[in-house]
Amino acid sequence: MRWLTVPAGLRRGLLLGLAGAIGCGTAPAEAQEATPAFDPAAFAVGFELVVEGFDSPVHVADPGDDSGRLFVVEQPGRIRIVEDGALVETPFLDMVELVESSGSEQGLLSIAFHPDYAENGTFYVGYTALPDGANSVARYRVSDDPNLADAASGEVLLAVEDYAGNHNGGLVAFGPDGYLYVGLGDGGGAGDPNENGQNRATLLGSVLRLDVDNTGDETPYAIPADNPFAGDAEASPEIWSYGLRNPWRFSFDRETGDLYIADVGQGELEEVNFQAANSGGGENYGWNIMEGTACYAEEECSPDGLVLPVTEYTHEFGCSVTGGFVYRGEAVPALTGVYLYADYCSGLLWGLEHDTSGEWVVSDPIETGMSVSSFGEDAAGELYVVDRGGGLYRVTDGS
Repeated sequence: MRWLTVPAGLRRGLLLGLAGAIGCGTAPAEAQEATPAFDPAAFAVGFELVVEGFDSPVHVADPGDDSGRLFVVEQPGRIRIVEDGALVETPFLDMVELVESSGSEQGLLSIAFHPDYAENGTFYVGYTALPDGANSVARYRVSDDPNLADAASGEVLLAVEDYAGNHNGGLVAFGPDGYLYVGLGDGGGAGDPNENGQNRATLLGSVLRLDVDNTGDETPYAIPADNPFAGDAEASPEIWSYGLRNPWRFSFDRETGDLYIADVGQGELEEVNFQAANSGGGENYGWNIMEGTACYAEEECSPDGLVLPVTEYTHEFGCSVTGGFVYRGEAVPALTGVYLYADYCSGLLWGLEHDTSGEWVVSDPIETGMSVSSFGEDAAGELYVVDRGGGLYRVTDGS
């Protein structure tokens, strides 16, 4: 097993997490038998420029309508279309007048297309809204022109107030169960001063799970009956998992349904969390009791009841983790089953996979030369990297 170059104490912490003794999980037995051992020494990734010229791009998504288009989110408040390898001049949606983007972590942050988008033309966006920067989710519909959204169709489903411009999370994504998952940060401020990460009464510091195809008694969405806190009067029923500082990017493995959550750390550690597809939710990922595998709020702490990350890295390697996807395409067979993630500040990129024994293996980092703000996945399972400097790149074979 090959490790990143990290202090011995951190290695011991990672080994504790990998052992699964405190609930980080391992791959199902059938997946372990079918998945070849990951060789980190052979890990290699290349990048092919698809198109450039974006204004602070932060997300890319496929609409799932077999059109071959990709939709790129620009932080100031626009969604652009890439069609046949070229950037469509007119934005698909312009929300600039609705979006608070004055802070470096604020803006239009993501787009999620309904699983039945080809039939219903419905999509969702995550953003910080004017005038106060509330962490918001809105539903829109496409117009009669497939390259133009109906801007008048916008309906706000969720608006969560916080007290700072950072730690907004901002990702919206549909899970394999058809529910909409929403990532929210702890509200901002160093160290989670309001302790939102461990407060299940607030939506902050959590991943939410919403039934957007139905309406609740008082909300434009329903609570799935099997949400872990649906029957808890002292908790917000929308919460799927909590104890997160800033889950900027998370993704589902399209083959297994497993969930990977990359949580941006405080001053020392960046982490990737894992939730097996058969989980019933309710995981507590530890913030702000712990930052990664290290105690944070107090010098000494107990990890009992917490789910520690399956991998982490120190700020020797960067300062803000950008979660990616498990590769399930066909263009780069060597990457099959490998989860890619990167650091926004350093541009370093890693590969992560569990081997046949269920242990997690991490590659050495690769230099990308980019400010990786997001990853994306097309209909065929090919992966893309978004450089906040303005480019969209396709992941290729780097060997």
